[in-house]
Amino acid sequence: MSDTPTDDPLADAAIYILLGRVWADQNGPEVPVHILLRAPDDDTAIREALNALAEDGYEEAEFDQIGTLTGAPDEEPHASAYQGAMEGEVAIVTFVEEEGPIEDGIDGEAADNVHPFEALKGWKGEG
Repeated sequence: MSDTPTDDPLADAAIYILLGRVWADQNGPEVPVHILLRAPDDDTAIREALNALAEDGYEEAEFDQIGTLTGAPDEEPHASAYQGAMEGEVAIVTFVEEEGPIEDGIDGEAADNVHPFEALKGWKGEG
């Protein structure tokens, strides 16, 4: 074990979760959002979250709650988002409600209103 300081500014960082709402434009609908990221403090977490949202094209954001996670979530999409945050990503989980049923294109019956990739919107995975 070494007592030398580390060059990694996130060595003692926590995994933060920010809960709030975002808007793609000022007149657009509000979209509930959960953001998970690794940061050394609240201010950095908020700044990094806002930067990631702006990169993804969101014009407005309001955060209602901020906290730290003490362990990995058990259920998706938060489990994957947590893993991404552990790896240094800013994981943005959006919750979009559909206005009507989605046609599955095969037999014309309504499909479930589930969009599995919407939860990964903004995910910056390594390729």
